Amino acid sequence: MQLRHIDPKDLSLTLRRLRQVPEAAVREKLESLRSKGQMSPLVAAEHEGELVLVDGFARQAAAVRLGMATVAVEVVQLTAVQMKAQLYLRNRERGLALLEECRLVRELCEVDGLSQVEVAAVLERHKSWVSRRLGMWKALSPRLLSEGVVAELGTGSIRRLALLPVCNQEELVAVSCREGLGAQQTAQLIELWRRAPDSQTRRYLLEHPRRALELAQAEAQEALDPRLGRSAAKLHTSLVVMRQAALRAIRQTQVGVEELPESGVALLRTACELAERDCPWAVREVRRLLPAAEAER
Repeated sequence: MQLRHIDPKDLSLTLRRLRQVPEAAVREKLESLRSKGQMSPLVAAEHEGELVLVDGFARQAAAVRLGMATVAVEVVQLTAVQMKAQLYLRNRERGLALLEECRLVRELCEVDGLSQVEVAAVLERHKSWVSRRLGMWKALSPRLLSEGVVAELGTGSIRRLALLPVCNQEELVAVSCREGLGAQQTAQLIELWRRAPDSQTRRYLLEHPRRALELAQAEAQEALDPRLGRSAAKLHTSLVVMRQAALRAIRQTQVGVEELPESGVALLRTACELAERDCPWAVREVRRLLPAAEAER
């Protein structure tokens, strides 16, 4: 390891393609550099006669904007694969965005030729974690990825999009961009589209997304159904929520979950056993109640 003072413009940014550097992050680092100076060095690796920046992309951009003559850089010796791995490992505490993880895994597998097991080893993750991200990248629209549109969506939207055919992904993202929907609104629109019962409903969602979102919000807050009393309405809501939770659980099993420690596996197993015991019991009790209610009328 070696500490050098280098013109930030002289650093190679070839690995920046694997990172998302939001404008807000650059502005934040710019203010920090202006008020406090450089608190920690950037990290770069010597590769083919260049100093390739590995960590500190927002700080490098901020330093260039401030016109700083030099920045402190920790120079390390890394292979091409190790450089990419460090993009993830040095940001493990705060985490990379989901799309950054997918892009990195795809590059290590398809560009560097590593197997999923080898990628899991260099990133210090489980093979299933690697497999899920590679699968998600392959499921997303290549056009949306190349245009950088997906990077602007929230994690929830990205996960939902990956479950849809490519043509539908592109339709929904186009609508989101056209209407200027926020991340939460986009995620809600995608979820409404996935739950739509027929093609006519989906067409309405694409043509009138804001109205559809308003109606969905109003439906969620609608008054008590006149066919039900207050206690029966609570029971009805519980059954609907139970079914929705079951469907969400099914969808989550299709997407997968992150690698779990033994304690997490045990916690999930216990929750599964309790749900398996209590949910059928609840349904049986409601069914038992219905004939009695019929007889009282």
